[in-house]
Amino acid sequence: MFPLKDAEMGAFTFFASALPHDVCGSNGLPLTPNSIKILGRFQILKTITHPRLCQYVDISRGKHERLVVVAEHCEQSLEDLLRERKPVSYPKVLCIAFEVLQGLQYMNKHGIVHRALSPHNILLDRKGHVKLAKFGLYHMTAYGDDVDFPIGKLNVLILQVNNEFFRTYKSSLMLIFN
Repeated sequence: MFPLKDAEMGAFTFFASALPHDVCGSNGLPLTPNSIKILGRFQILKTITHPRLCQYVDISRGKHERLVVVAEHCEQSLEDLLRERKPVSYPKVLCIAFEVLQGLQYMNKHGIVHRALSPHNILLDRKGHVKLAKFGLYHMTAYGDDVDFPIGKLNVLILQVNNEFFRTYKSSLMLIFN
């Protein structure tokens, strides 16, 4: 496990989507609650360690499908840095971009998609190095299937969906006209 000796801890909570009562699977057995499935997928996230990723520490299941996730956290985010409206040096911008890419490359190597990457989830530690937060939410929720809310910021997701629609629509038009 990545050493957490100087790390600050944070927690976030969310609800897994509830399954209908008295519904059984095709085998006649009760369905596994979504919160239990999320707990299982979370165990993999605890093993993923990298200097550019916030370490996941623990998850707890409460009543009514509530889950509480404990993870490494840093007080300052890229969003805070941008909000200050102070000029940031070119080398610092390059360093932040490079460190974000290091974290994303490591996640990609392990088959993890961030899906909620935004300045709010790009944290800066005490030395100014990048730590990506909430990188496992999309994975632990089965790509958003086990929750009733979208994973990610809506303004970014809308652009992604529109771009995907345009590509699909454009491809269909190309097939029609060919």
